[in-house]
Amino acid sequence: MKHFLLYLLSFVWIYQHKHQPILCANIAEGTHKGALTRKSDAAIATRWSLVKIGTDAAHVAVTGVGDIPKYICADEPAAAEEDVSVQLLGATDETRRGVASGTITAGDFIVPGAAGTVRTLPATTGTYYIIGQAATTVATGEIVEFDSCIPVQRIVA
Repeated sequence: MKHFLLYLLSFVWIYQHKHQPILCANIAEGTHKGALTRKSDAAIATRWSLVKIGTDAAHVAVTGVGDIPKYICADEPAAAEEDVSVQLLGATDETRRGVASGTITAGDFIVPGAAGTVRTLPATTGTYYIIGQAATTVATGEIVEFDSCIPVQRIVA
């Protein structure tokens, strides 16, 4: 056993001297590919909810009908201050998902609905933020797949 330990120690010493360690530092700077981690301002009951910037840039909150969405929350945090993965709108080479608050037909423009849902661009007077175009046809409560874009203001007169 003693000889084995000496052999092992000599092997480690030789290995360390032939292979210099690589020094690394994780300073959390750089770019991200389509998703970020943020903290929730409150519980979010439904996955794929639209969210906006919350109490500060590090937090998110569920959007309402008139809000400008920033992300799609890919998680369901049970309480405030939980880390959540959020997907950027328009910053991807893949489709996004959202929860439909009404019937959506493939090709429809998608805008925020109530409580983080998505809906078809209304024909009624108002200011809306288009976040993409539906790739699938779905009914209320179903998950709609859509090609996202950064929010674009549309005024319907």
